Amino acid sequence: MLRLIQSFFVLGFVLCPVVIVAAPVVGTDGVLRYVYSERTPPTLSCTPLFVCDLALEPGETIVNVAVGDSVRWLIAPASSGTADRLTPHLLIKPIDVGLRTNLVVTTNRRAYEMLLASRASDPLLRVGFIYPRSVSQTFEAVRLQGRRARAREASSKMTAAKMDFAYRVSGDRHLQPLRVFNDGTRTYVQMPVTLQQLPVLFAVESSGSDALVNYRFTAGHAYVIDGVPERLALMDGNGKRRRRTEIVHREGAR
Repeated sequence: MLRLIQSFFVLGFVLCPVVIVAAPVVGTDGVLRYVYSERTPPTLSCTPLFVCDLALEPGETIVNVAVGDSVRWLIAPASSGTADRLTPHLLIKPIDVGLRTNLVVTTNRRAYEMLLASRASDPLLRVGFIYPRSVSQTFEAVRLQGRRARAREASSKMTAAKMDFAYRVSGDRHLQPLRVFNDGTRTYVQMPVTLQQLPVLFAVESSGSDALVNYRFTAGHAYVIDGVPERLALMDGNGKRRRRTEIVHREGAR
């Protein structure tokens, strides 16, 4: 081990950690984006009489802004986007060339540290960040998306399996529903949208008399009945012009 250490000194080697910094890239929207890092603050080069537009992550909220030279660097907040997904901006402008200072921005998600430099030409007018996620975070997001998709599929299959379409319809064909089914808790009677006036719905008791039943309408021209009555009746008109259709649940048939 001693010989190995001596050989390093003889050859003049200095062992130190190497930090690899990804170069900024210009997107199709013309924004120069730096890879966000807490260890390597980027340098924003601005020019007097021009505004540097620094955009942060959509949905992020700025908590505090601090600049080393608040006299010769003018900084103002701004935002863009819709109310539910605003993108925060900082508008940065130096008043002279040859200035250097630092800028610290804290948000509800992270802290930004960057250097500000002013030069006579070629300002960075639109600047933003790329937010890399770790490999584990990316795979976890994919796994979570897969679990949610499988849960939705299982829920859909379970709902379809519970549907009972075992109904027989008879009577006036003008009042016959498109479909009737129940989910074990409620009964659904869907009527044609061509009907200008929906008929009155009754439950038919074992004695054959009609009884009022609790129901409501949906936007799809359907009755939603609480419970699973064995017999229902749809009626329209009165006297000789009365029309009637009956719906009977065929218990045990699926």
